Amino acid sequence: MSIWPKFSSSFFLIIFSGLCLLMAGGCAYFGLVSYPELVQEKKQLLVSGNFDKALRSLESGISSGNCQVLNLMEQGMIRHMQGDYQGSIYSFEQALALISSFEDRAVISARSVASQLLTLPMNDNAIPYYGYPFERVLINTYQAMNYLFLGNLEGARVEVRRADQRQTKELERHNKEVSEYQRWGSSRGIEVNNYAGVQELRDELQTLSGSTMSSFQNAFTYYLSGIIYELNGEYNDAYIDYKKAYQLSPYFTCVRSDLLRLSRKLGFQEEYAEWSSRFQDLLKEEERQWPAGSLSSDAVGTELILFYSQGFICQKEQIKLTLPINNSLVSIALPVYSRKESTASSLLRVQAFDSEARLGTTSEVVNLDTLAIKALEEQLPVIITRQLARIISKAAISRQVENNNLAFVATSLYNILSENADLRNWLMLPNNIQILRRRLSAGRHEFTWRLESRFGQVQSIHKTTVTLQDGDICLVNLRSVDGRLLANVKVLPKA
Repeated sequence: MSIWPKFSSSFFLIIFSGLCLLMAGGCAYFGLVSYPELVQEKKQLLVSGNFDKALRSLESGISSGNCQVLNLMEQGMIRHMQGDYQGSIYSFEQALALISSFEDRAVISARSVASQLLTLPMNDNAIPYYGYPFERVLINTYQAMNYLFLGNLEGARVEVRRADQRQTKELERHNKEVSEYQRWGSSRGIEVNNYAGVQELRDELQTLSGSTMSSFQNAFTYYLSGIIYELNGEYNDAYIDYKKAYQLSPYFTCVRSDLLRLSRKLGFQEEYAEWSSRFQDLLKEEERQWPAGSLSSDAVGTELILFYSQGFICQKEQIKLTLPINNSLVSIALPVYSRKESTASSLLRVQAFDSEARLGTTSEVVNLDTLAIKALEEQLPVIITRQLARIISKAAISRQVENNNLAFVATSLYNILSENADLRNWLMLPNNIQILRRRLSAGRHEFTWRLESRFGQVQSIHKTTVTLQDGDICLVNLRSVDGRLLANVKVLPKA
């Protein structure tokens, strides 16, 4: 049985509609301008501090069509960077509503996959963008952070629970989608994972993603959950999520202290003994900062919780890959992350000072570059299967119009213009996220946040004066953009 589909003569009229759709836009106008190129101007506006103009540019430029959700995600992050947490909540709520509507409609089955793969051949840029699974998890995570900085602990608690549920749901959805796509390909002799070029690409992505095992869970989401549960007095839930964060990011120093502190407070003697054995270097410091029986909500002293986000996440670029199919060699356009792009941001740290006293250095809880690279690697079989399905359909069209000059020209033009890789991702996300937690005394504090390279070179300095009462929690949200440090401070009074 031939894998080449047949099309009726009226089908070719649709080609012209396809060309019009490509020219109409979405996020990649006529396939000539990629999404990263469109967003670059907005990034430059942020670097210069012109947040309002960047937002207006997003609202007027790519506010509808296939990038509507992505546009809202970008707006939500810019408003979060500004400290406009209520505005950020509004943007993310709109994005989540559209995603929810999509999820309600998207039932993954053999029939639905076959229907997707036999529709009008275009490219993945023509598919509405609803975010990679890890990005959708991060929408809920940042939404929780927005509520936290507004002092709405219940709203924050709701969002971290949603983020936790989404992490499980997204993995199940992904596994089912990959399985159905592989089944469709196998029935047509297409075994994506057997192509040498595909395996080489996956190996390269695995190398770039390092020790990241999965994009569906991340330590930042779990650690933020732990903070919020702890502030709500749900210490067992906080301890559980701190343990999950540790499993995903064992070199994140803050969570080690939290495991020691909470296991001791909750009376988990065996676990406290285990953590004490693992983290012997932290014991004395923990005992000094957190006297026996104390928790962050106790009215003895105050606590500083500092979040630092660095730069921008890496962006995709396009490559061409040649694969054998049906006794022919075909070329497909694929999104990739290059080694140069994924390492473009040298790791910076924030040194925190209270007057002249050094409080400590931020510790990385998650690297979003490696998470994005892992997400692409996980999605690659689906992306390639869609590409090959389109090529099969386009080849069939070309065979049927060889004797019709007008149709042949239109089809050839359509094939050329429609073959572009989908380079979309949430580009306002930071490269990595770091955290510092310190116990403080009540009173007036003259904080200095010093952004430094790994060689100690100072990039930026920001100073803040805060007066704290017993039991207060001082939340600090820092973001560096091209060496410029943005800061927002919120004091949560003891409940």
